[in-house]
Amino acid sequence: MRILFYPKALTALPARLLRVLSRIVLLTWLKEFLGMIRGNRDVRRRGKHLRDVRRGRPARCSPRCAVIRPDVYKRADPLIYSQKYLMEQGLAVTWDNPDIQLFFNGSPVSSSDLQVDTEYDVVATVYNNSLDGPAVGLPVHFSFQSFGVGAVLTPIGTTVVDLPVKGAPGHPVAAKQVWRTPATAGHYCLKVDLEWFDDANPKNNMGQENTNVGIAQSPAVFVFPVRNEDTIPKRIRMTVDTYTIPASLDCRKRPEKKESERQNPEKNRKNVFIPVTEEAANWTLARVRHDIAAFPVPAGWSVTIEPAQFSLAPGAAQQVTVRIDPPDAFRGEKAFNINALHGTDVLGGVTLTVRKNS
Repeated sequence: MRILFYPKALTALPARLLRVLSRIVLLTWLKEFLGMIRGNRDVRRRGKHLRDVRRGRPARCSPRCAVIRPDVYKRADPLIYSQKYLMEQGLAVTWDNPDIQLFFNGSPVSSSDLQVDTEYDVVATVYNNSLDGPAVGLPVHFSFQSFGVGAVLTPIGTTVVDLPVKGAPGHPVAAKQVWRTPATAGHYCLKVDLEWFDDANPKNNMGQENTNVGIAQSPAVFVFPVRNEDTIPKRIRMTVDTYTIPASLDCRKRPEKKESERQNPEKNRKNVFIPVTEEAANWTLARVRHDIAAFPVPAGWSVTIEPAQFSLAPGAAQQVTVRIDPPDAFRGEKAFNINALHGTDVLGGVTLTVRKNS
């Protein structure tokens, strides 16, 4: 608001002229006041518009950023069976990756039965969770590390594939890489990492094959290192379960997403990252079927982890020993998943298979 001071000369003007001048000043002030209100309204509208069109954009994006509508801009979502991502969603996992398979002379072999200094074909099955965005020229990186959790990675090679959209001919794609095993005997963990520059969900891009087989005499004993590759100290907690991937459900008997959420509200988690490509996925049903609590160590089995909890300085390692003693009547194979956790963060894990034939 403006405060006007009239010179003494104006007091000598006729009263009619003063009234006219007063009205002009009043109208000018009223015009400026209305303009200020309209300006504030336009700012609010513009802010709301920017919030609407910037969904998913970083806050630093200026008002002049180009915006592509979601119905026009399609993103690929290349994925592989990713243990860390699945555990973040509240699911149990196996470290015997169903999407990574080794072959010798065309025949499949187990990653726990490899020979030293020998060439194997590593084949990774790569999927696309997007119905609209293909990934043409997708790099698939293969690497290995010494058996254990958090060991140093050694590159094997990179294979480039063209990944079509979900459900299209040629989907999924098999990425192949030749790997000559090290000359030093031991168990090794294979890792496959998908690198896509504009991924709808970059969390499901890394899977690993990490298994070991022990013959149960009394008992089967496994020893492997757990390393802390971070720059901060970590308190590690080891857990064990007997999860294996169950058979697929009949699509005709699969419940709807809303039905699963209504029947199992405790499994409907709201605080997890769900990408656009998986918004329609029935994660509640998945948490019911793959609940880690449903796969405890069976009665009659003895599983000892030493140490079960420990602290690791940055770059340090700890040898962990797992002893598994089956019941006397057991014959066959049984898988145990050993997971290394820092709080709720998954560092890694291994799948240990106990065999007893006689």
